[in-house]
Amino acid sequence: MTIRMECQTLPVGELLSGSRIYSMPIFQRPFAWTADEAGQLLDDLQTAFHNSTDLNTDKAYYFLGQLIVSQSNPNAPFEVVDGQQRLVTLSALLAVLRDLLPPGDAREHLQHHIERPENAARHLPRCPRVRLREIDRDEYTRWIAEQGGSFALPDAGDTDATERLVEVISRIKDDIATPHQKFITDFASYILNHCYAVLVIVSNTLDAYQLFRSINARGQPLTDIDIVRGEVISIYQSTRLADAWSQIEDQIGVEQLSTYVKSILALVHPPTQQMAFRDGLNSVLSHPSKALLFTDTLKKFVEIYDELESCELTVAEGNEELNRIVSCVKALPFDDWTPAALLWLAQNPSEKATVDFFKALDALGLGLLILGATSNTIANRMRRVVQRIVAKDCLSSANSELYLTDAERKKIREKLARPIGNKSRFIRPLLLRLNAELLDKTIPTYFPTKVTLEHILPQNPGPRSLWRQKFPDSKERQQFSQMLGNFAILSTKVNPRASNFDFHKKREKIFGASDSNIFPLTAQLISYEDWTPDAIKKRHDQLTEIARDILKL
Repeated sequence: MTIRMECQTLPVGELLSGSRIYSMPIFQRPFAWTADEAGQLLDDLQTAFHNSTDLNTDKAYYFLGQLIVSQSNPNAPFEVVDGQQRLVTLSALLAVLRDLLPPGDAREHLQHHIERPENAARHLPRCPRVRLREIDRDEYTRWIAEQGGSFALPDAGDTDATERLVEVISRIKDDIATPHQKFITDFASYILNHCYAVLVIVSNTLDAYQLFRSINARGQPLTDIDIVRGEVISIYQSTRLADAWSQIEDQIGVEQLSTYVKSILALVHPPTQQMAFRDGLNSVLSHPSKALLFTDTLKKFVEIYDELESCELTVAEGNEELNRIVSCVKALPFDDWTPAALLWLAQNPSEKATVDFFKALDALGLGLLILGATSNTIANRMRRVVQRIVAKDCLSSANSELYLTDAERKKIREKLARPIGNKSRFIRPLLLRLNAELLDKTIPTYFPTKVTLEHILPQNPGPRSLWRQKFPDSKERQQFSQMLGNFAILSTKVNPRASNFDFHKKREKIFGASDSNIFPLTAQLISYEDWTPDAIKKRHDQLTEIARDILKL
């Protein structure tokens, strides 16, 4: 394949002048340089500047490497394929130098290299010379493009990229400190006139990307996940896909995303499980049909992540049962189930199979909590569920890791039948899950993050309390107070004194309060005339039966 290109060797002052705008294409990764990398570039520039006693010699110049861009027509902005890190860092450096200068011509001249001024005659609006991906664009404008912005930074950014941008600008300010004005103007002049880069212009983004892969030079090295991102998003050219990908990277990090991608590679081509990631990726991408299946599945995977976050699954449209069970799974106090759910949904399963899958996932997650599984045990179990999905026998095999084993079910039945300790990790999520099951089906499920657990029969009633008359045996009273049937959930914290009220007063003041009625699990207590051992046993049996149904016991 022949790639037609134009090469220009230009100083920074020309790179960032005229009508030139550098925009990040949708498949471009976020800004990734750390403060150390930016500090190294600044140190190189300052060293070169201090050594440039004679500006007419070759030693007076500093070479920044190449920038690879595409431009569809002469009036279009440059789409940056290679060079984002240097362009952003150079702009941040110029912004700091600008903000160290007093108002005047020197400051305005620098500003024109950071932000293109409006040119009404040419119909060119004012615009930052460098445009980051849309999610980070406003912050870049405030901190770099706007005058004074580099000295009005927040403590941190909202995304990983803006977090790094804050660190980079702060590092530049710290390293430059507060020099005299002549140093600022001379250093800025050196950067604009004596620091060069080779601008490689290709007519389309795909050719530019292929060129980048071939000659990836100085800059942030390509990671495996960068290659995947470029391959997938450059094929579909979808802004929504790019935004969803960026959201995943920001929320879960590159390492976790790489794990997801490895699972999809294994799903498409099982032998990749025994290969290094790069080798497996090359194996799949070099095979036309497998490459298409991989990119299609990964595209679906990324889009589903976005749907899952908002609880608006396309597969669940019009299926209230599926929507409800997905919201229950999302309420689990861990997110190790996410890879399995995404991988399952990325295969375009049937609606019925998806309902069965999420019911089993709900039962497994809640069951592992009741069993007291550690975070490592849960993570390992969910990884084995992913393996079953890859093997395509996740639902069909009776021995699938998606299902609780007979031994696990037996142990759960035993734990639910016994008194539950105050510090049991599972009691809160279990009660909220039972509450969701009791909700009217016309009401969306909800799982408040702040709820108070209330023992209807107090654990330590006062010496003259009526509770001691109803439950005279202290050992039996303690056991009844810890039974599942004796728990209620409240939206507000109850005064310790109120917790020891007799049942009738509790029913009126606490369980009958308007904010308690949002929980049907608690509101049902209004129907009890008294709270006796038989009442606790009755409610315990009712709640246990609901739990058994959820957990498929």
